[in-house]
Amino acid sequence: MILDLERFQTQAGPRWSNLESLLVAIEGRPDRRLSPVEAEQLQELYAQAAVDLNRVTHGALAPELRQYLERLVARAYSELHYVPPTRSELWQPRRWLRIFTLFPETFRQQSRYFALSLLITLLGCALGGLAVRYDPAAVDVLLPVNYLRNPGQRVHEEEQGKNQDRHSTQTEAAFSAQLIRHNIEVAMLAAALGVTFGIGTALLLFENGVLLGAVAVRYSQQGFGLFMSAWLLPHGVFEIPSILIAGQAGFYLARVLLRRREDRDVRQSMREWLVLIAGTAMMLVWAGVMEAFFSQHHEPVLPYWLKVAVGGAELALLTAYLALIGRRKTGAEADYRIPAETK
Repeated sequence: MILDLERFQTQAGPRWSNLESLLVAIEGRPDRRLSPVEAEQLQELYAQAAVDLNRVTHGALAPELRQYLERLVARAYSELHYVPPTRSELWQPRRWLRIFTLFPETFRQQSRYFALSLLITLLGCALGGLAVRYDPAAVDVLLPVNYLRNPGQRVHEEEQGKNQDRHSTQTEAAFSAQLIRHNIEVAMLAAALGVTFGIGTALLLFENGVLLGAVAVRYSQQGFGLFMSAWLLPHGVFEIPSILIAGQAGFYLARVLLRRREDRDVRQSMREWLVLIAGTAMMLVWAGVMEAFFSQHHEPVLPYWLKVAVGGAELALLTAYLALIGRRKTGAEADYRIPAETK
């Protein structure tokens, strides 16, 4: 039987709208409880939408309409079968540990925004590096701090042990906490600036790239490339990717805002955004600890080759984690992801 698509949408459209309005009302409640009237109405509208989905699926027509009905039916199904978690369930470690698998999975799903974040940062690095290399006046503008402008003086002081009195346990702990707070603030800003449709996120990433490129070229120009690598790698292999992932979250938020009329599952999209933010925060905690307790110790306390090796090992582990963890679907992911299709 041939389906008259236009007539079908005209007849069924009002009940789809009613179902969507009811779902929005239910999802907006903290407890998501249904009254008897709402439960009966939801069950009826869900059954009708499922029949409509079956007709569209078997007719192989209108892929956008089929996708819309799939999401609508899936949302209705999840509300009909929703069971509020008990207090004991909320405090189960397994629920909180799921972030360690959800984070790399979400990172891979939205990897195109990470690629954009990386590209903008590299462009900033190129500009900062070229400016320092070919324009001496740019050094004072881009590197206002003395230890960045004069790497030779800093390396001499570190290798002579003149700064060792600053490396007490209490000082390092306070410095670590300050770094973690500052880096998380920057990452949150990069992610939140997605509300500017990604423009603010791009500017922040570009600025960070300019500074990073300027520092790298300045130290390498004066023959301290090994010192710089040993200084930056142990914490930078987590700190720099975490800022890039924060930028990824910012661009993803911009996409959600730009396509909110097309993407009817905004709730799911914001969950993914929050997962990226949570993963970024975890990475920055480790980066702050490494920078305060490890990266700031130089030769003769810690040999440069050891620090570079530790940074390389961290990078390999982080790459494997983001690329491999969470590839296999598990039952624990069921209450995070809304099913894509209901038959």
